[in-house]
Amino acid sequence: MPRRRLLGMLLVVAVLASPAAVAAKSLGSVTSTSLGAWVLTGGTSVPTVVAWTPFTGANGTSLPGQTLNGTGTWASDSGTWTISSNRAGTLSSSLGNLDIHVGTQNATVVVTLIIGASANAGVVALRNNSNVALFATYSLASGGTIQLNKFNGSVSNLATATGVGTPATAEFKLDATTNTIKISFNGTLVLSYALSAGDITALKAAANDRFGIFADNDAVTRFDDFHVDT
Repeated sequence: MPRRRLLGMLLVVAVLASPAAVAAKSLGSVTSTSLGAWVLTGGTSVPTVVAWTPFTGANGTSLPGQTLNGTGTWASDSGTWTISSNRAGTLSSSLGNLDIHVGTQNATVVVTLIIGASANAGVVALRNNSNVALFATYSLASGGTIQLNKFNGSVSNLATATGVGTPATAEFKLDATTNTIKISFNGTLVLSYALSAGDITALKAAANDRFGIFADNDAVTRFDDFHVDT
């Protein structure tokens, strides 16, 4: 075989065996000049926990006046709220609420319910000093019922979900970070309610920054792992 032809064949083999050629071959018709990279900003934001408590304390400790981690001091207009076995509860058989100022109306309140046999308890949000507020209530009726009620001089029901389950414990969450109120039960979204213009005026005013827990004629249900996020 002539020497010039042999050298040409060796050169072709060398080119095809080079890393660049192998990469180009593996990419088919796509070459390195066709590839690019971008850095994208945004994505799902992580909420900021502004107040939290696991209700750790001696049995019988009174909760009103107690400072939470982060921000806020418990206040109660009704009910006798104490710690029992590192959980919160009210000894009163009437309506009782326990809440804190968080300095914003756009927040999410979360608590673990230890559900009693006569459960009628939940979370309160967007409350002001005149008792204008949202109340999300869990009861055992109809396979587990959650009601979203507004109080503004009188109680009005905004939305209801039934058949949500009757577990012994459940994470209960009300998200008021937007003008669409969302309620989740054990991680499942069960209610979504868009506030009307009148609701927004009444509930999203600067004074409506109290979030917390409540029980209505329920001295059995207990509360644990409370936090408010923004």
